[in-house]
Amino acid sequence: MSASQLRQRYGKGGTAADSELSASQLRARYGVQSNSRDFSTSKQADSNSDAAMMAVGAFCVVVLFYFLYSFFG
Repeated sequence: MSASQLRQRYGKGGTAADSELSASQLRARYGVQSNSRDFSTSKQADSNSDAAMMAVGAFCVVVLFYFLYSFFG
């Protein structure tokens, strides 16, 4: 198929039904930007998970120092 035929079939107002298109083709048809992350995530969720990871890391360091102190102290 030529480029113009593909645009007529898959472009906005094309002859292909939405149910026949892939997610990428639907995004292109309606001008929606691709989202590499899950649509339900947000910046707030990222900062919360970063804080949780830091808390877990700090806890692990405290436990490590406790065991080192109890064995070698």
